[in-house]
Amino acid sequence: MKILLMSNIKSSLPFLIKMNIAIVDIGSNAIKYKIFDSKFNLVEYYRHPLRLGRDVFSNGYLEQNTINEVIQLLEKYLNIFIEKEIVEHHFIATSALRDCKNSKELLSLLKDKNISVRIISGDTEAALLAEYNKNIKNSAVIDIGGGSVEVCINSENKIYTKSFQLGAVRLLNMSPDSKIAALNEFKFWLSQFSNINHIYGLGGNLRALMQVNALESVMDASNFKHHVDKYLKVPEEQLVSKHNIPKDRIDIIPEALNLYQLIINQLQSMKIENTFWSISDGLVKKIVKGQL
Repeated sequence: MKILLMSNIKSSLPFLIKMNIAIVDIGSNAIKYKIFDSKFNLVEYYRHPLRLGRDVFSNGYLEQNTINEVIQLLEKYLNIFIEKEIVEHHFIATSALRDCKNSKELLSLLKDKNISVRIISGDTEAALLAEYNKNIKNSAVIDIGGGSVEVCINSENKIYTKSFQLGAVRLLNMSPDSKIAALNEFKFWLSQFSNINHIYGLGGNLRALMQVNALESVMDASNFKHHVDKYLKVPEEQLVSKHNIPKDRIDIIPEALNLYQLIINQLQSMKIENTFWSISDGLVKKIVKGQL
């Protein structure tokens, strides 16, 4: 039997190295990356709290200081990928850069640094969620981001997806009238569905509620309000020091929890579950298959 040394394996099977793929998610409240192996297992995750939505949803554009921070951060990420010999990496932007008046300026500056950013539409973002629940009958996947909310509903094994301008950072900057109108549009769309038994909520907003209430990943939807009330009574300092809630999330979590309660009520759901899965997990499969 011939045994290959690791150095020989590395040189003779380079495709094993190249199959590692990194996805950078340039969101409205943070910029994150995930690194996946050839079987789409998560290898590494990193989140940096850079809130692009603070500029975009109040002014309509990114301030120069924010642009500089984005460039520095994405250069740092690129250098990490090069150091780790990750040949394939993709920089994907969502709601904040979709709405940003000077996004072309930022993308041009990044291109000069050999960083190519693709801005995806809300509809594309929502459709990616089907990778999670396309085989879970009567379920909903909810992604409450900083700038938008994406929903994928599996109703009797038929898939419905939609994106709404209701992200938690955006809501902080909305006028009361605009907020009411946007929420009414959201409720109207949800009203066509009923008995969506299980909700899967992505990201750290729902996770924070779970942490404070010492819950695992699933809770009875009927107890949701009780858990929210308990969360809201915890002082900010304790949320950060005792429960490890990122400080940059503190102001947006109540907005996100209100949206979850609205969704539970409209869909008449029985269970709500938090998952670490994200659009990056959907993106990596689509990209590898050449579908995006």
